[in-house]
Amino acid sequence: MENRYKDLLRLILGSGELRVNRTATPAYSMFGLQLKYNISEYFPLLTSKFIDIEIIKTEFEWFINGHTDTKVFTDKGIHIWDAWADRHGNLGPVYGYQMLNYNGTSHNQLDDLLNSLIKNPQSRRHIITLWNPLQLKDMALPPCYLYFQFYVRAGKYLDMFVVQRSGDMFGGIPYDIGLFAHFLIYVAAITKYKPANINLNIVDAHIYQDHVVGVQEYLSRPVHPLPTWSYENQQLTVDNYKSESRIKINIAI
Repeated sequence: MENRYKDLLRLILGSGELRVNRTATPAYSMFGLQLKYNISEYFPLLTSKFIDIEIIKTEFEWFINGHTDTKVFTDKGIHIWDAWADRHGNLGPVYGYQMLNYNGTSHNQLDDLLNSLIKNPQSRRHIITLWNPLQLKDMALPPCYLYFQFYVRAGKYLDMFVVQRSGDMFGGIPYDIGLFAHFLIYVAAITKYKPANINLNIVDAHIYQDHVVGVQEYLSRPVHPLPTWSYENQQLTVDNYKSESRIKINIAI
């Protein structure tokens, strides 16, 4: 998994188009990249730089409970959403809100998904969508990952297809990879399937110009074996994680 991720970084640095964007920092961008990984035997944390599993767990808690503020993060000293929140920590009807209360209508897509997987496993409609044009103006930041579709394979394996409209390849994507794995594990545990393949499709995959030095440092480092995981009582445990040190970067706002 990590070597494929490194290949995508090299591809963007070598062939990406330098483009302006909503932030003040130009980014090297490519359209329509794909990363596939199978979590049946490992948890997808990068090893050539340190990835904090507690951030992934906290973002999953925030997402799965439909929170619309930063409290769950700031209570743990995590500040990844602070720059977008208002002075009260509010972010508007983002991510988990759309999953549990789509467009403010109390429509719970997660419940629909779980029931569908259990009662009609071969359906082609195991879908959660987070993109809601009617409420984009009320969101601090429109969702970057916006579509999940699930597939029951051979009656026992659960695969997931993800569409991400925008992917900060060096800052955000390493954490998104872990978040999606956590989500698939959660859904599989409830529906009694075995979590397996994740097909992540990144529509605008980009590396910010001021991340290039950090990316080059990361690419020069060795890769270690991926960690293992277990899941019990809705709690994810990641073991045997060995990584190189953190690489500090600025986050484009």
